[in-house]
Amino acid sequence: MPDYGAALVIDIGTTNCKVSSYACRDVSVQDVRKFPTPKLVSQEGYVDFDIAALWQALKSTMQELVALSTLPVTRISIASFGESGVFVDNRGEILTPMLAWYDRRGEAYLASLSEAESRKLYEITGLPAHSNYSAFKMRWLLDNYPLRGKRDICWLHTPEVLLWWLTGQQRTEITLASRTLCLDITTQTWSREAAAILDVPFDALAPLLKPGEPGGWVTNQLREELGMTGEVVVFLAGHDHMVGARALQMKPGEVLNSTGTSEGILLLNQQPKLDEKARRDKLANGCYSDREFYTLFASLPVGGYALEWVQRTFRLTDEEIKTALEILRQRYRQPEWSPDEIPVFIPHLRGSGSPNKNRNTRGLLYGLGDTLDAETLLESVFIGLTMELLHCHACFDIPAGTTMKVIGPAIHNPLWLQLKADALQCPVEAIAFDETVSVGALLIACPDILPPEAVVSQLYLPDPSRFRKLKEYQQRWLEYYRFKLRQEGIGPYE
Repeated sequence: MPDYGAALVIDIGTTNCKVSSYACRDVSVQDVRKFPTPKLVSQEGYVDFDIAALWQALKSTMQELVALSTLPVTRISIASFGESGVFVDNRGEILTPMLAWYDRRGEAYLASLSEAESRKLYEITGLPAHSNYSAFKMRWLLDNYPLRGKRDICWLHTPEVLLWWLTGQQRTEITLASRTLCLDITTQTWSREAAAILDVPFDALAPLLKPGEPGGWVTNQLREELGMTGEVVVFLAGHDHMVGARALQMKPGEVLNSTGTSEGILLLNQQPKLDEKARRDKLANGCYSDREFYTLFASLPVGGYALEWVQRTFRLTDEEIKTALEILRQRYRQPEWSPDEIPVFIPHLRGSGSPNKNRNTRGLLYGLGDTLDAETLLESVFIGLTMELLHCHACFDIPAGTTMKVIGPAIHNPLWLQLKADALQCPVEAIAFDETVSVGALLIACPDILPPEAVVSQLYLPDPSRFRKLKEYQQRWLEYYRFKLRQEGIGPYE
């Protein structure tokens, strides 16, 4: 029977938040609102997400969309970045700030872990020890706020705080739990052993929500405030990368390259991959949003952010960037194209990704001259990003020639996608799918609706000649990569 209700889908991103109103019967968009994700920046440069301001902005936005909807709102589904959260108490108070997911204040605790403890954590959780994960944020907050020994505290991630305020329920969604370093990835239950290793109070971990399980119902008081006329069920869709894969109806054997400010490679497996190579390459296992599969994920801290950085640093206008990329796209396809004179760019502007994942690495740009033009600078940046992706891609056991599906802003950059196809020697599909995270969150809340088709807007096929040229360039790139890590005392090259 058709569902004649509407769903509000909340997508909380690092830069922006989006609230979309969907008709559940046909996945059509009724309305969309977007606003910057509220942040608090300290004098020292530390970034906290302003959860109170976010809540007020979301309430106002939901109120507006409910009033405009021609259908009664019956569902709310929330997707978000992972790792960030707060401690709350049973009196309804937030006790700590919400550290940004990329925050480094808990980094010092990494040194307190022995090699044996790090190995045990990977064996239990499927995650490499890294300060991004929630446990290190919990520990820093516990030590810097008067929380040690308190019995009535509970840890909630960003969307789980919203669930709490909407419904009164304190629950943790499974894909977000698998980004804490406290979840037993095999049994999909909280691990007392992992929590003890990390000095995190086990009792502060909220009860787990299974994928697709309702988190609760909007309270009567809030329904009246938001203008909702009937019962409204709230779902936690989970970690945004995984939710986006759900929209594409991803299957084991497929390779997804999710792009944005950062970028990542995502695979689905029948079982978590916990062997020594996966641990050494710092691949992150996780729970998928349907609980049948497990995710294997590696992220690169810098993706599209590199373009933002080069534009700001070298004061290039949008028009200059657009013109340069079109010149480069045409130049790259010429038979005489050569990378020999292109500077080496290693995009560790915010640290490095797998296989040498480390927050302390720094970027490198070598080969500058007084004749450098904007086109060559951008060419260096996108080849550097491609080399970093190639290095990360090699960490996975992906059969040669396996097609890689790309979602996100990179699908609008033909040069970058052709570089990926040529360097990886595999077909690259640009998936023209608007708002994959929002659609994935909708499908989790409305599992009976027919998902929209993921259309391949452009297919990029590898070119053997350019592959050989890029392969030679990669050898030079790797020499600088290894030299840089040696100077930094990082990885297997010291």
